Amino acid sequence: MAPQKGLLSPLLYFVTHFCCLGSAQVLRIACDQLALGVGAVFGPSHSSSVSAVQSICNALEVPHIQTRWKHPSVDNKDSFYVNLFPEYASISRAVLDIVQYYKWKTVTVVYEDATGLIRLQELIKAPSRYSIKIKIRQLPTGSKDARPLLKEMKKGKEFYVIFDCSYQTSADVLKQILSMGMMTEYYHYFFTTLDLFALDLEPYRYSGVNMTGFRLLNIDNPSVSSVVERWAMERMQAPSKVRRHDGGHDDD
Repeated sequence: MAPQKGLLSPLLYFVTHFCCLGSAQVLRIACDQLALGVGAVFGPSHSSSVSAVQSICNALEVPHIQTRWKHPSVDNKDSFYVNLFPEYASISRAVLDIVQYYKWKTVTVVYEDATGLIRLQELIKAPSRYSIKIKIRQLPTGSKDARPLLKEMKKGKEFYVIFDCSYQTSADVLKQILSMGMMTEYYHYFFTTLDLFALDLEPYRYSGVNMTGFRLLNIDNPSVSSVVERWAMERMQAPSKVRRHDGGHDDD
């Protein structure tokens, strides 16, 4: 097919997968990428790596596209970045709106780390303004086994639960909820991760459980779905170079 006038050529992109590297190693990888003459840097998503990448992007005045949640209290002197994650206050208000929409009077909040308390602050402050009782629990640190916590929740008949955790943790929690016999019509789970749709939820479809989550893209909209399909097609057609460091879990 001959090139069509006015269409841009496919982008050349370079992808590097790495896991659990120190700042010096991350900086070296970023420098290698920037030496290729890239126009912008996307990611990484891990909190221990993003600051190192941002520092070199600031120094070289290269745009840094951030896709992870940014702590609001950080003294931000970064200039060359765009953060695509919704502002924490917006998510916090949206969570409260969902709780009020369902008219929940008792809610259990389960968070993965302290940042979850910031994202849910509007809901946590709700008892002083609304007739909502909130119980706050934390997922176990250093272990993926949430079954002891789930057992306590089951015994306490805590049926309305909000989970603030990564989508990877959400996947583990859902499997354990199923094994605990807590996937029934009596329960309603609300996951704040924006990537819930990326999980395989088919095993829970006919359990009768109620499950709610956020999604930024309305893929039911024909205009949106056509753009997503075009992005996917362009990515498959575009030339790319992929490198992997440490051979471990992908963290791009």
